[in-house]
Amino acid sequence: MKRFFAALCGAALTAALFAPAALAYQGPSVSCEAYIVMDADTGQVIMEKNADEVLYPASITKIMTMALALEKAQGQLDTQLTVSYDAVHQLEYGSSHIALQEGELVRLEDVLYGTELESANDGANVLAEYIGGTIQGGVDAMNQKAAALGLANTHYMNPHGLHDDDHYTTARDMATITRWALSVPGFEEIFCRTDPWTMAPTNKQPQERVFHCTDWMRISGDYYRTYAKGSKNGFHDQALTTFVNYAEQNGVRLISVELKCQMLEDKFRDACAILDYAFENFSRVEIPAPAEAFQVPVVGGGEALGNALVQPQSATALLNKNLTTDGITVDYQIPDRYVLGQPFAASVTYSLPENDYQPSALGSATLSVSGVSEVLAASTYIPASSLEPEQNPVAIAVAAAAAAMALVLGVRLWRKAGAKRPAAASGAQWEIITRKPLPAEPPPWQTRATDPAPRSRTKPPGRD
Repeated sequence: MKRFFAALCGAALTAALFAPAALAYQGPSVSCEAYIVMDADTGQVIMEKNADEVLYPASITKIMTMALALEKAQGQLDTQLTVSYDAVHQLEYGSSHIALQEGELVRLEDVLYGTELESANDGANVLAEYIGGTIQGGVDAMNQKAAALGLANTHYMNPHGLHDDDHYTTARDMATITRWALSVPGFEEIFCRTDPWTMAPTNKQPQERVFHCTDWMRISGDYYRTYAKGSKNGFHDQALTTFVNYAEQNGVRLISVELKCQMLEDKFRDACAILDYAFENFSRVEIPAPAEAFQVPVVGGGEALGNALVQPQSATALLNKNLTTDGITVDYQIPDRYVLGQPFAASVTYSLPENDYQPSALGSATLSVSGVSEVLAASTYIPASSLEPEQNPVAIAVAAAAAAMALVLGVRLWRKAGAKRPAAASGAQWEIITRKPLPAEPPPWQTRATDPAPRSRTKPPGRD
């Protein structure tokens, strides 16, 4: 069972957070139905619109497909794959492809670049078969990964994103998927490539195939942005245009997702407006560690051995330039006990009061735990012999001589008494075990702060 602690950092609770009321929120104007901007390093969401609305992803589905293939490959991108009948023929007429043929031997790396740069649906099918043995096996693995990431609003029916009523996601889920994908070795390199990729001739195709980047934000023109590093786009009649971007500027790495943009050009216009605003208005700040400290009983062998000290640590977050760190709410989640041999997960969540500039949740940090080793040292049973001071060779020799004299004297007395044998020992002789005395004064981790009265944690609204 867990208990929750809450505390306030700073003297001001709400009013001090805001500039004068005349500063109204002036976010970007966009046409897309939903979007989100997430810190790629921490997962903090700094901007969002309808981020939990369930919509169709189209070809940004392939982010999951490519990342799972790279996760399985473990860097072995020269792996040879054989294109199956299903990979070629289980596609609707007119869908994007790289002209793969049944029985063709292809390199995994070539298929990955074809899937990324040309949004190849036949390539996605080949990757799914590589992942799960069959296309359906690959789709099953995609849904399993979505579940493992805690995504309740994402479901896959295919590996490429062609329309199916039961193939859906949300902007928030897509940002989470992309953040995970960027952690997979090799994904960022493929996701961020702008140079053409050349696929060598194969056993079925004597000509080279060249794949090109079509992201206007990374090539040239009115929508070119130096911060744009990687992307994947998608389109079909039900999803309209979808777009996922990875951007970096001044050490800040952002993931943005735009869903259901009305026109082809709108995805670039919206992404530029959103990311321009984000980089102009947000910067990374440090949240000082609160002064609170909490005692948690350390339990081992069914008994309390002492107390450990649990303390918050400082953290960083992206903050809108119109806000300050004053008035941040500090929400602790600390288990009732520290049980030896079991995981101990204590954390603190930092939140802003409701405001017009960014979502309240700033992120979480782990709490530091100290004093456990001291508690163990004070509670350890050890043999009495190990408590004796170290002896030098002279002392040992003297003791041995005394023992020898005592033995000789004992033998003489025994003979005078009639040479009677001693009685058999009544049982085994056990070495005396003693416990180290506890310190006269309680250790410092037992005398710091006392627990404030616990109260229920207020959770943000859940997803539908």
